[in-house]
Amino acid sequence: MISYGLLLLIPCAAAVGVFLLIRGMHRLSLRVQFLVLLGLGVSIGFIFLVMVQMPEFPTWLGVSLIAVVFVASLFGTRIFLRSMSQEDKKAEEDARGQDGGGFPPAGLRSMKPGSRTP
Repeated sequence: MISYGLLLLIPCAAAVGVFLLIRGMHRLSLRVQFLVLLGLGVSIGFIFLVMVQMPEFPTWLGVSLIAVVFVASLFGTRIFLRSMSQEDKKAEEDARGQDGGGFPPAGLRSMKPGSRTP
């Protein structure tokens, strides 16, 4: 049987690993960020499944692992949403830059909002 001292190292190592993953997440592409969040969600489900199926599994260990992953997923979701908004702003600025600096085309400049053209 594993001693409780070694069992205490598991949530600590998980917390450090997930912290480092979330800390460096802003440098990853959006697809990889989404896959990280998906992996965090799957790991919560897997830990919960192990807790339910194995009666000898220490409950405090499972709860601490789920808490670490859940809290990290909140921060990961925040980083992911921020990256998505920055990507949208960047795409919008690129689209404006290709249209000639954000000005309307020459044919539309002379038109007034209420006037009709034949």
